[in-house]
Amino acid sequence: MRLIFVGGGSGGPIIPLIAVSQRIKKENKEAKFLFLGTSNGPEKQMLAKYNLPFKSIAAGKWRRYFSFLNIIAPLMVLVGLVQSFMILKKFKPDLVFAAGGYVAVPVVFAAWVLRIKIVIHQQDYVPSLTNKILSPFAERITVSFEHSLKDFLSGSGIFGYSKNEQRVIWTGNPFREELINSLSEKEIKKARGEFNLSEELPVLLVLGGATGAASLNRILEEALPELVKTVQVIHATGKGKKIDFKHPNYHAFELISKMQEAYALSDIVISRAGMSTITELSALKKAAIVVPMPDSHQTENGGVLLITQAALVVPQETLNGERLSMIVKKLIYDWDYQQSLRENIHRLMPHNATEKISKIIMDLCKKPEKEKNKKQ
Repeated sequence: MRLIFVGGGSGGPIIPLIAVSQRIKKENKEAKFLFLGTSNGPEKQMLAKYNLPFKSIAAGKWRRYFSFLNIIAPLMVLVGLVQSFMILKKFKPDLVFAAGGYVAVPVVFAAWVLRIKIVIHQQDYVPSLTNKILSPFAERITVSFEHSLKDFLSGSGIFGYSKNEQRVIWTGNPFREELINSLSEKEIKKARGEFNLSEELPVLLVLGGATGAASLNRILEEALPELVKTVQVIHATGKGKKIDFKHPNYHAFELISKMQEAYALSDIVISRAGMSTITELSALKKAAIVVPMPDSHQTENGGVLLITQAALVVPQETLNGERLSMIVKKLIYDWDYQQSLRENIHRLMPHNATEKISKIIMDLCKKPEKEKNKKQ
C-alpha cells in the first residue's frame, strides 16, 4: 500500500496526517508514505520528528482580500500541479489523503486526472475554501463535527461510487494518540524536573499553534508580572517569537518537544481555536481558555466551544494583560467550573477518529483487489 498525504501551511493539517499514518503503519508494516506540503510552513520540521518522508511543492494561496499575491497565485498552482503530476507518476500511490491547506489543491486535482483514489478531511466547523473546491473529486469526505455532514454533497462525486456506500462520514478529528498514554508517577516527577517546575503552584500551558501567535504572546507578556505570582507558565512561543520576560516561574520554548508531558503537567491551557489543539484538549479533558485568531475560521470553532460551554472563549479584541490575568486567577480557584469545562469539552466529538479514518483509507486501497477477485 502506497499513500500520499498532503496538507500544510500551518501545523493544523499535519497533526491528523501524522496520526493516521502512525495508525496505518501499525496495521500494515509494508505501507509506504510520502508527505507533500509547503516549503515555508512548519510541516517539514514536524514530520522530521517522526522520520516521515517529505517533499515540498509550490502552492498558490488565494486571499479573500485585495493582495498583489493573488496575481501570482494561479501561476503557483500551475507550477504545483506540474510538480504533483511528476511526483504522483513516480511514487504511484494507491490513494491521496488531504487534510487541509491550499497546497492540497494541485495534488488532489492531479490525483483525480490520474484516477487515483482521494479522501479529504474537514477539520474545522466551517468548511474551508480548499475543501469546497476539492470535495467533488473525493471518494470519501470525513468531518470532525456532526454538523458538517450537511456541508458536503452526499452524492457520488465526480468519480462515482456505490449507492450503498456513505460518502460523507462523521469521524471526529485525528490526534496524536501518544498524548493520551498515562505517565507514571516517576515519569511525571522526571518531567516536572525537565520543565523546572515545583509542586507548589499550578501550571498554565500557553500554546499559540505550531507557528506561535505573536499577538497572543504580547498579551501574555503584559499579564506575566501578575500571573507568575500565582501560577507557573509553560509557553510555546513559536519560532523567533520569544518575549522579553525572565522569572523562575516562566518557562519559554519556541517549540515544545515533549507535549505529552506538558499537557500532563498543566492544570489550565490557553490556546488558539485551531482544530488540532481543540481535539487534543477534548481527548485529554483539559480546562481551557481559548482565544480564537481574529477574522479566521477559528472564530466559528470558538463559537462551538462557547455554545457547548466546552471552554472559556475570549475574543482577542477584548483581551489585554490585566484581563487575562484576572481570568486565569478566577479559573484556577474555581474547581467546579474547571470540572464542568473538562467534561463538556470531552463530549465535543468522537475520540476514535484516527482508527475510523485509517480504516476508510485501508478499505479503499483494498477495493481494487476485492473487485478483481470477484471477477475471477
